[in-house]
Amino acid sequence: MNCIKKGGFSNNFLENNKKLRVGIILNNYHLETWEYNILEAITKSDYATLELGIINKNRNDTAKYFDKPVSDRKTLFYHAYTRLEKRISQCKPDASALIDTRKFLENVPKIEIQPKMDIYFDYIEEDDVKKIKEFNLDVIIKCGFRTLKGDILNAANYGIWSYHYSDETRVQGGPPGFWETFERMGERGVTLQILPEEDREDGIVLYRSYFSCESHIVSLNNNRCYLTSSFFVPRTLKKLNTIGDEAFFYAIEQENKKIQFYQYPVYSIPTNLIFLKMLIKHFYRIGAEIIRNNFIPKKWFLLYDLNDKISTSFSRFKKIIPPRDRFWTDPHVFFKDDTYYIFIEEYLYKQKKGHISLIEMQQSGKYTDPIKVLEEPYHLSYPHIFEKNGTLFMIPETQQSHSINLYECTDFPTEWKHRETLFDSVDAVDSTILLHKNTWWLFTNIVEPGGTENYNELSLFFSDNPLSRDWHSHPLNPVISDIKTARSAGSIFKQNDILYRPSQCGNPYYGYGIKLNEIVTLTEKEYREKEIVFIEPKWEKKLKGIHTLCYENRLTMIDAFV
Repeated sequence: MNCIKKGGFSNNFLENNKKLRVGIILNNYHLETWEYNILEAITKSDYATLELGIINKNRNDTAKYFDKPVSDRKTLFYHAYTRLEKRISQCKPDASALIDTRKFLENVPKIEIQPKMDIYFDYIEEDDVKKIKEFNLDVIIKCGFRTLKGDILNAANYGIWSYHYSDETRVQGGPPGFWETFERMGERGVTLQILPEEDREDGIVLYRSYFSCESHIVSLNNNRCYLTSSFFVPRTLKKLNTIGDEAFFYAIEQENKKIQFYQYPVYSIPTNLIFLKMLIKHFYRIGAEIIRNNFIPKKWFLLYDLNDKISTSFSRFKKIIPPRDRFWTDPHVFFKDDTYYIFIEEYLYKQKKGHISLIEMQQSGKYTDPIKVLEEPYHLSYPHIFEKNGTLFMIPETQQSHSINLYECTDFPTEWKHRETLFDSVDAVDSTILLHKNTWWLFTNIVEPGGTENYNELSLFFSDNPLSRDWHSHPLNPVISDIKTARSAGSIFKQNDILYRPSQCGNPYYGYGIKLNEIVTLTEKEYREKEIVFIEPKWEKKLKGIHTLCYENRLTMIDAFV
């Protein structure tokens, strides 16, 4: 039975966590690396098994789109540039590198199919569809063929899953990643969806993510995007297997109820003249950014305001400006005995490395010069602090040590020592602790081996003891996959019995703005938040970005750069 019906989703619950039966549609036996990663993850998993390979007989075994000759002279410049860029960029690991999967699929049943083809669509013969249905597949993953039509869309219990490599609300058409890069959109989207049946116009979105598009090179942006998106199918299969299809598709149905409009042109491959104009503009921007980044360093500084409640009018904030040889950022505040203890990242340009310093501020607003309180051989930043049983602890960002480290304050407030390594062999940033309903929660942006980024995805862990290594991964990890809101921007705070999580918005560039999000649901099985406000650096013309917000007992602090 297909889960996608005119009235909604089925209630065909997966009993006893039975493994999902998965088939995969291929153009040939040579898969790109990111596609191969999906197969490998499925076969090594405890939630799914690979039961069938569906091979397209119409495709040459080694041909790939980018290897084919270009017949349209109107877009010759675009194709020439794309090939040149790919050769120069030399992505490592290369998401598009071909891997022969014949040995990998040796023990997997295979059906070779010759579809009927018209200008746009592929149709699978009725007899072939019947053969596929005999395998009683739960999911079919589409890594081949063109747009499919006909009864093949009903060949698996939970439909055919396919990737769409753009943000359908901003870019429709293609080529993937080109317009997002050349038009400096700052981000690009990816969706995993169930292909629509004949009576539906749009597919059902299973997973949506937004990536940074800061690189000037399309192939680098695409490479990063493809590698990370290879995690989406395994994550979604695991979630479906873990919670069952009733709960899974109910949540999916709620997300797909949102109305979305498209107000931009439908994009296509640019013609030669349009591409040349875009290329000149593109190189001009690259040159300007190289000059700016090398000769005009970002100048981060602190701003604060004292009020009876959180301050929301940034034009009234007072500035704390560092000397010219350094910058100050990432303020985290602890209040004790009528004094604000403000821990910051202090970065010296000459050393090219940050350490943790402390500013003390009175309730009158009078403050001291920073003093260094914690330094390591590697870069330190984001000095998140929390208290437990009267002792102050800190989790600074220690990404360069490939660990999440906990420090204990041994002589308040200036003496600190390493207490525990909470996670090792990880690349993580901006870890933030929260005590909520007698459970300790750790929010962190952590890199999965093989392609994810630490500013794009937020993961959540919980524990009874925040001072130990005993942390449990949330079943929905990563709970957020969006460059505009995933990375933490300061401590979580409560106002009027509402929990607020500040997060960074990395679009159109890193450090641009802050999202303030209300934590709606936080349990060991669920997590949900909603955006309340988007803070942009618009109250002064010179400001370029803000990326930390802290509120503690009348003191509101942010950082900003020009």
